[in-house]
Amino acid sequence: MDDRPPEELPDQDLLHLPTDRQDLETLYRLANVVHSFQELQPLLENLVDLAIRHVNAERGVIFLRDARGDLYPTAARSLYPSELVDAQKVALTVVQSAVRAKESVLASNLQTDPRFNSESAIHYNILSVVCMPLLRGDNVIGAFYLDHGKRPGAFTERDHNFLKAFCELAGSAIEAAVERERYQIENRYLRQVVATEADFSEIVTNSQQVISILETVDLVASSNVSVLITGESGTGKELIARAIHFKSPRREKKFVAQNCASIPETLLESELFGYKKGSYTGATHDKPGLFEVASGGTLFLDEIGDLSLSSQAKILRSLQEGEIKRIGDNTPIKVDVRVLSATNKDLLDQIRKGLFREDLFYRLNVVTLKLPPLRERREDIPLLARHYMGLFCSRMGKRFAGFDSEAIEILSSYAWPGNVRQLKNEMERLAILLNEGELVASVNLAETIQQAALLKPPEAGTSKMKEGLEAIQRKMVVEALQKYRWNKTQAASDLGITRRGLIKMIERYGLDRRRKPR
Repeated sequence: MDDRPPEELPDQDLLHLPTDRQDLETLYRLANVVHSFQELQPLLENLVDLAIRHVNAERGVIFLRDARGDLYPTAARSLYPSELVDAQKVALTVVQSAVRAKESVLASNLQTDPRFNSESAIHYNILSVVCMPLLRGDNVIGAFYLDHGKRPGAFTERDHNFLKAFCELAGSAIEAAVERERYQIENRYLRQVVATEADFSEIVTNSQQVISILETVDLVASSNVSVLITGESGTGKELIARAIHFKSPRREKKFVAQNCASIPETLLESELFGYKKGSYTGATHDKPGLFEVASGGTLFLDEIGDLSLSSQAKILRSLQEGEIKRIGDNTPIKVDVRVLSATNKDLLDQIRKGLFREDLFYRLNVVTLKLPPLRERREDIPLLARHYMGLFCSRMGKRFAGFDSEAIEILSSYAWPGNVRQLKNEMERLAILLNEGELVASVNLAETIQQAALLKPPEAGTSKMKEGLEAIQRKMVVEALQKYRWNKTQAASDLGITRRGLIKMIERYGLDRRRKPR
């Protein structure tokens, strides 16, 4: 008798052990598999391999139930890989029988068994079959299917009884792995929710335009209407969409966002609607689309103006019918999704050009929220700048001392083409570069912001202030140049600007080393 521990025995040596010892060795290996593989897919694949080896089967498939209760193959193995998909087609008939009755199926010759479709078994060359429902209490979570296509009676009553014990242990491990996977998905979502809720603090405003928009958000959140959010890039369209979701009755369900411009059309459709296994090369399993994932919650479609007409037609149908079809599948799937959308394009102009469907526009545009660019809400710039600087300095463990008046003046006068996103990035840059407790001065600002302020013509009522600021800046430049004997690199470093920026200031103020500055 071989006294080596089970994990040291090669697979072929198990065949030479007494039958009772073989069963024990396989159960021991099953325990190792259960403890070694915490993730669902590797666990299922190793369970199939172990069962095939023990009962000398040719093919094995584990079926699980999805959220709708439908059975789908999750792991499969075959000695003849090219026959695997066909074997699954036959397996499903047997599996459904076992699942309905909540009892195992043992057939010594499926081709002559009156319980099943013999023509299908003959076509796919299936003889011996054993199938066990995976039970957890009274609930069927799936089924374990094994077959052999070369000899009838390949599975004995002993194999049948052994597999019952095997599946009881395997079913418990599978259920635990499914729960872990579900927990991980929910945990990722909850972390997203927490991060999102924290981001609501970014809606900092004194602007009556934005306050009016937030009041509208409160009104539309409780309903189920579609909302189209328009505005330039960086104005916070997704932030408003999240606010609508988390103020709505759907807040306990998922908020799923997709940028329609970030991926190609073919991939976008599979992302939105999902696909069926085998629908194209590489589709190795069924995949739910974002409409399914967001069912019960909210789907946010950003950059909706970049959708192709083909994708627009499919989204319109989904909204009208309340159902979708996965790519490669003709079976409709009911979905309950609130769709919010956003664009930085003029959709009416897109409609006139034949680039956007008018019927989809009116389906999405029940309520419109137009977010103003930052240059139209300048009163918010100092608020947002202080908010983000305080936020980033806090994260870095720094004390934020504030802005000097000149820096605030320049920030407020800048046009911010990238809107709030650009302002946020500039504050993060400053928080990284500034020393502990240092006051933010105009020379600390990005060169593009400084130069834009210098080139900006004075507005009515501000000419005296501008002239004063110009005089102060000119004096600082002259003093730095004199201090370093017109070494532009050292002077620029002292002023906290680039050498190129200093040269532009020298040209702007008409400074010349040969002439004594006034």
